[in-house]
Amino acid sequence: MTREPTGHPEADGARDLSRPPRPQPPRAATGPIPRAATGPIPRAATGPIPRVPAAPDPAGRDPWGGTAPGFEFEGRRSRPRRGPQRTQPGQVPGRDPAGGEPRRFRYTPTVSQPLSAPAQAWPDDDQLAMPGFEFDDLAQNAPARAVPLTREPGPRQGGPRQGGPRQGGPRQGGPRPAPGTRPDLRAASAEWAGLLRSLLPQPAKRRWSQEFRAGLEFRGWWARVAIPILAMVVFGVAVVVIVGANGGNSGPAPSTTALGFPPATLAGNDFMAVDSGRGIKAALGRVTSVGDEIVAVGSQAGARIARAQFFVSLNDGRSWAMGTVRSASGGMPPPGHGAIFVAGGPGAWVALGPGSIWTSADGRTWTLAPGSGLPLLPGDRISGVARTAAGFIAVGANVPGGDQARSTPLIFLSANGITWERLDAARLGLAAGGGRVLDVSNVAAAGKLILIAGDVVTTEVTGKPKRTVTVRVGAAWLSGDGGSTWVPTAGTAAGPAVAPPGPGAQPQVAGVAGAGNGFVLLRPATVARRPAVDVYYSPNGAAWTFTATLSAVGGFAASLANGGPDGAAVTGIAGRTLTAFVSANGQAWQQRSSLGSSASQAVSGVALAPDGTVVTAGSSAGRDSRRPVLTLVGPNAAARVDIAKIPGAVAEELAINGLAAQASMQVAVGSANGFPAAWTSVDGGSSWARATGSTPAVLSRPGSQQLTSVTHGTMGWLAVGGVTASAAEHPVVVVSANGTSWQAADNEAVFGASGLFTEQAAADAQGYVIVGYQNVRPAPNGQAGADHTVAAAWWSAGLSGWQRARDATAGALDGPGTRQMMAVAASSAGFVAVGSHGGQPSAWTSADGRSWRQADLPLPVGSTRAVLQYVASTGRTVAAVGTALTTTGFSVPFAASSSDGGTTWVESALPPPPGLTSVTALAAAGGAFTATGTYGSTPGHQNVVVWTSPNGSAWRAAEPSGQGLTGPGIQAITSLTTSGSTLTGVGFTASPTGEEPVFWQSPIR
Repeated sequence: MTREPTGHPEADGARDLSRPPRPQPPRAATGPIPRAATGPIPRAATGPIPRVPAAPDPAGRDPWGGTAPGFEFEGRRSRPRRGPQRTQPGQVPGRDPAGGEPRRFRYTPTVSQPLSAPAQAWPDDDQLAMPGFEFDDLAQNAPARAVPLTREPGPRQGGPRQGGPRQGGPRQGGPRPAPGTRPDLRAASAEWAGLLRSLLPQPAKRRWSQEFRAGLEFRGWWARVAIPILAMVVFGVAVVVIVGANGGNSGPAPSTTALGFPPATLAGNDFMAVDSGRGIKAALGRVTSVGDEIVAVGSQAGARIARAQFFVSLNDGRSWAMGTVRSASGGMPPPGHGAIFVAGGPGAWVALGPGSIWTSADGRTWTLAPGSGLPLLPGDRISGVARTAAGFIAVGANVPGGDQARSTPLIFLSANGITWERLDAARLGLAAGGGRVLDVSNVAAAGKLILIAGDVVTTEVTGKPKRTVTVRVGAAWLSGDGGSTWVPTAGTAAGPAVAPPGPGAQPQVAGVAGAGNGFVLLRPATVARRPAVDVYYSPNGAAWTFTATLSAVGGFAASLANGGPDGAAVTGIAGRTLTAFVSANGQAWQQRSSLGSSASQAVSGVALAPDGTVVTAGSSAGRDSRRPVLTLVGPNAAARVDIAKIPGAVAEELAINGLAAQASMQVAVGSANGFPAAWTSVDGGSSWARATGSTPAVLSRPGSQQLTSVTHGTMGWLAVGGVTASAAEHPVVVVSANGTSWQAADNEAVFGASGLFTEQAAADAQGYVIVGYQNVRPAPNGQAGADHTVAAAWWSAGLSGWQRARDATAGALDGPGTRQMMAVAASSAGFVAVGSHGGQPSAWTSADGRSWRQADLPLPVGSTRAVLQYVASTGRTVAAVGTALTTTGFSVPFAASSSDGGTTWVESALPPPPGLTSVTALAAAGGAFTATGTYGSTPGHQNVVVWTSPNGSAWRAAEPSGQGLTGPGIQAITSLTTSGSTLTGVGFTASPTGEEPVFWQSPIR
């Protein structure tokens, strides 16, 4: 197999991450896999779809690096650590070993699946990461360190601590608090200590029946029979007594709903999006064939869940189905982990992507291997993969710091597709005469032979007068022992020259492929001043013969080649069209019909079926969407596979992010087909209608955009959001008097500055407030100061005339250090917002939304980073929830409460269920508070958890069951609101095969 010489047209166009960066979704690309620079990969998000900055990445970072859009699932995880991470000598905890400065965290506005261990974007990445956070090397305002939890001056939070099952493990001893320690400090510290202990492995619990049986010593068969019978008799009598005692006229038995939280309702028919493909980024990578079976691999992104996709045909491409995916344990795999390369043969297949290895015995059922993918080092890039007689081979290069001049060749070998051995330039020892090998870009196998080709830098004497110049040429090497040793075979001074040379042949190698029992090698050529391709054939990879020149009207430039026992196929561009050439034996070649316009699609893979049909895989070109393209090219015609008719191949972009209620009317906001969208219900959520814009431009915006928050005030409804992809960053602010027809407000000048992000909105009798942040970049003349992030807020007495809020105390919004407002709520004292300042949780208060005061909260005990992500208020009591990163790398939810409208705060723990836990929503309900989150054993298996608190400081956790709350895949409630005595939520249920919105209502507890 060979790759495009310059990679996929969009493979190297990764986009830059603005500050604070939104998680970089994996763009649907099929080029080489550059080794991502060290840095964290965000965790799985259950919030709005993350933004993708529109600016190109000057560093050319891997488009497959970072995370999947929407649900930000990071690279494969290491096992939970048993203890604190070791610190290198001289390294200060929380500081970058290289720069010596404390890492500043950057928060993305999504609630994420926390991990039991720090995420590793690649195996050498030792940075700690946490849900929704990214850490960089810039100094923050203060060093990140654990600060003892203290109670700020102010009224003590009331309310008794609620009972319930203890959340931690066995009580552990320790020194008593020093005399004079305040009771609230002791209580908070004890609660956090219990939480941290709960993260440790607990001894297996034994039931009373097990203990009873274990304590019995049966000495005869009569005892083994009599004692169980006696126990059943006693148990039966007890049941009769209990039932009789409760069999009076005490009323009907409580319903199932009254005993817990009711299930959610699948709402795909209520919140609908037309299946237009807009907003979805789906692409295919390579394609390969084994006999009549054809497999194409790729990924789908743009919705909440990014998915690896496997398109499978068992009849030479005449019909297609989606392959089945699973984890190594047989359950749901975590979303994401798209594949770029695929190779296979009878009984063994492998597909590779950044941070992922998929294996299959039949090409139809694919298993995500445990671990972090290939054992890549910084700078490693993969260009191709092939099945060999001994297993598999992947080829590429190591490019230190992206410097092509320092590139060196690289190969990975595997016997089973799961365990790979890395062979660098020193171990390969590829001979190149007096030149230096830069890379291995192409690979093919035939029988026990493996052929690779790449670029070599050498010198030659040319011109008049004679002078020595440095040139880049192509070379090939052959291995007969499974890739352990290599001998040069073509084009280098150390190996035989290709003879006879083709007409106009150039010294580079455009590709290699197996062809029957031999090989073909392609060299670019020039014929009549037009590009062409010279083909050389060898039955053994050693002796080569020129066989043909591939040319077409307008010229022909090869981009991909692939082959096997049935022959070889080559695709490329002829003028403005895509075309293919095929050969059954590598010597006689025929041109196939046109594949279509090169402007409308990008071809990323090619394979040849036994009947001579060429199968190409790629992606349709489009600014706001991208769809997989499978094309079959026979001897006489080309036909495109209708992807929409393959069950499970196409998803609609639909996300419900926010919800608000006023009496019986409810408004939900999110996105549909990449457009901001709103839905209204006038019957308490029983039925929903899609809202419209007063003009098409209000909601039909360029690129992919969304709404993330909605609120109701005296003048009507306000919703905010932002851009997710394919458009310049800009706040989305829309208003409506009735919730059904919306007008744009973000065209006001106050929203016109660059780097603005609007996160959430709130309203009270005085007016409306929006909070977010701004990335402040230096002016071209360098006079605007350093690049930094400031908190931002806007206010309006109505739904127009918006003004930027200011500091009530110096630096409250725009002081030093990264400041971000992530959520806001109205209270009896005005407004309170929460977010982060540097690495600490922070809160802001304002009497009217026009000027703000800031108060930093201490880091929760045992944590190194923390942020508050949601806030709610009932009267002057305010509660907020967020995520903290512990010193051992665990991400845990936590809570904070204030009894004076947000001026002073006390932090407390949210008791976590077993597994990975995160928070997703918060609401004030019936004078108390309810929060939702997700928990589960793996990122791909997450259920809903509900926390309740009478005062925001003492919380109890419940694990409801039922549709939309538990089940395969991921369930999440992402927004909550209240109306009367009813708590209402919206969210989604998702798996690698699809996702659907859910609607949830429960009596307020």
